[in-house]
Amino acid sequence: MKLPIEDRLREIYEELPRSERLLADIIIDFPGDLATHSITELVERADTSNAAATRLIKRLGYKDFREIRKQVREAKSEGSPRYLNTFDHHAGDLKSEIKQHLDCEMQNLVRSFDGLGEPMHRVIIDCIENARQIWILGYGNSYMPALYFRQQLIQLREGVEVLPRPAQAIEKDLCGLDEQDMVIVIGFRRRKEIISRVMTYAQGLGARVLYMTDHSEDKTVNLADWTLRCSVQSTSLFDSYISAFSMLNYICASVSDQLGRSASDRLSRAEKLHDLFNKIEES
Repeated sequence: MKLPIEDRLREIYEELPRSERLLADIIIDFPGDLATHSITELVERADTSNAAATRLIKRLGYKDFREIRKQVREAKSEGSPRYLNTFDHHAGDLKSEIKQHLDCEMQNLVRSFDGLGEPMHRVIIDCIENARQIWILGYGNSYMPALYFRQQLIQLREGVEVLPRPAQAIEKDLCGLDEQDMVIVIGFRRRKEIISRVMTYAQGLGARVLYMTDHSEDKTVNLADWTLRCSVQSTSLFDSYISAFSMLNYICASVSDQLGRSASDRLSRAEKLHDLFNKIEES
C-alpha cells in the first residue's frame, strides 16, 4: 500500500524542481482537493504546467491522476481529517467563510432529518419507552454523542447506561443482555470493529438495535433494526456532529412527550435532589 501522497511528497520534496514543487505545496497543504478538483485546476492554482504535473505523478509512482484521486477518496471516506481540509475553505473573508460554514450545517441537518420517517420515529420511541434496559455504545468521536444521549434519557426513565465505562471493558456489562433490552450504537467514522460484534451479539439474543452513523457506513447496517444516518460534512478538516446531537435531542423530546406524567415526575424528583444537594454544599 502506498504512503499517503503528502507524506511521500515530503520525503522527496527537496529533490523536486521548482515547477513540481509549486504543485507539491498545494497538495501537501490541501490534500483533500485531490478528490474534488481536476489536475488542470490544481495546476492553474499552483501556477505551474501540465507537463510538471505529469512528471510529479510519475515520480510518485502513480500511473495517472485517477489513481491518486481514488486513493484520496478512499481515505476521505474513512474520515481522515487531513483529507477534509480544502483550499476553498480558506478562500474568502470571515463573513463568507461563516456563511459557508452555516450553509453546510443547515444542509447536514436537513439531509439527516429527511431520513427519519414517521413510522421509524414512532417505533424507535416505543422501543425506548418499553425496553427493560438501554445500553448506548460509542467509541472515539462517537462517545460524546452517546454520553449526551444517555444524560438526557436518564432524566426521563431509569435503566440507561453508556458504554464503555472509563477504563473498563464492556463484556461484564453486556453479559446480562437479553431480548427485552435495547442497544443503541453510535458509530461515526472512524469506527471500531467491536461495534459490529456487539450488534451481531445483540441481534442474536433478540435485543432491538438502533444504529446512528454517517453516510459512509455500508458494512454493519444490516445488523440493526433501524439505522439513522447523519450528515457530518464540514467545510473544515473536522467532521461536524451538529446533526447527530440535534437528532438525539429531538428523539429525547419525543420520548418525554410520550412518557408524559412519569417523565415529568422523574424530572421533578431530580430537581428536588439538585436543590437538596446544593443546600448541603452551601451549609
